[in-house]
Amino acid sequence: MQRALRDIAALLTRTIGTALAVALVLTAGIWSSRTMISRGYEISADTYGPWRHWRNEGRLDADPYTRAHLSGSGMLRISSDSAGIFEAASDSAGARLHSSCDYVIEGASMSGLWWSLSVFDSTGQLIANDAERYAFTSDTAALNPDGSFIVTLGRDARPGNWLPTGGAGRLIMNFTILDPATGLSDDARLERNKLLPAIRREGCS
Repeated sequence: MQRALRDIAALLTRTIGTALAVALVLTAGIWSSRTMISRGYEISADTYGPWRHWRNEGRLDADPYTRAHLSGSGMLRISSDSAGIFEAASDSAGARLHSSCDYVIEGASMSGLWWSLSVFDSTGQLIANDAERYAFTSDTAALNPDGSFIVTLGRDARPGNWLPTGGAGRLIMNFTILDPATGLSDDARLERNKLLPAIRREGCS
């Protein structure tokens, strides 16, 4: 009887051990997939400060991680062949963007390239607001004489280029730069990407 009990105990131990190993492998796989989809890493995306750029965004030959990320973002995308599309979920210091904080976005001149800056909630939806302000572009923003610009994010209205965030919670910013019809060389794209705006948090309440 005791031997039978020992055999059963050993079998249960092996079974539980196998099940635990399988669970750990599955958990690791799920975590790895979610991390790849949300962060991109070097396989699918490039990072420039707080901004992330998915290399194959909007392309027919986009890799599975890029497709999964974009399908879950809720945002309409254009091909990375036609534009540089960047998103940020944190400020330049690495803190998550949140509507309880005020931000200043400072950008350099884009050398005549058309750009747009918009803010979304964490599900990729535009943030409803009485002012009906959802984005600024190089055509609608008040630019400095040298072509640089400053945009503010916050719940309370401000003069100038202000985008309201209401009570949206976590935020995602999108910065899009249209490439000229003649296209850009790889070196020119790299130089362009170095000019992405800085996102500075002013304070939180």
